[in-house]
Amino acid sequence: MNFISAFDLHIEQALYAIRDPSPVQFFTWVTELASTTTVLGITSIIIIILAYRKRWALVAGLCTTTLGSGAVAFILKDIVARPRPGAPLYAFVETSYSFPSGHATFSVAMYGFVLWLLYDTIPVAWRYVAIVAVTIVVFAVGFSRLYLGVHYPSDVIAGYILGGLFVLLGIKVTKYLERRTTFVSQ
Repeated sequence: MNFISAFDLHIEQALYAIRDPSPVQFFTWVTELASTTTVLGITSIIIIILAYRKRWALVAGLCTTTLGSGAVAFILKDIVARPRPGAPLYAFVETSYSFPSGHATFSVAMYGFVLWLLYDTIPVAWRYVAIVAVTIVVFAVGFSRLYLGVHYPSDVIAGYILGGLFVLLGIKVTKYLERRTTFVSQ
């Protein structure tokens, strides 16, 4: 664990050394792409659209992914209770614990599930663009947390892993419910 802590601190100090006010403003905006408010807002809009179309299996999968990953991330924060980087390293104050990064978790979970949800409806020529766009957003959100000094790299990596696991779980829930509904309606 010492190696990870030393690596985390080294990266945070290197980013602090190059921090500039203009990128801080930009990365503050980027980090909002995966804030709790943004994720819950986007998720709510998608749920309303899916409910209107009576796509209940997709609603369940999306809720499992976003709400489940967020709940587990916040529970893990309290269990692990890792303090955030020290005062000279952060650009603004966060009040919750550091591990895992909720923003990284939410970015993978929500944007990843939405990509999976829309993938078959995207024209083949644009699928690669969609994958690249989601990847850029996810990595930009994770980097923003590091650049702003509110997380360590291991927090962000753990958030990515947790979000990815919940995307897989949400897809499994969706497919299970779709199969069950198809079986029952036959």
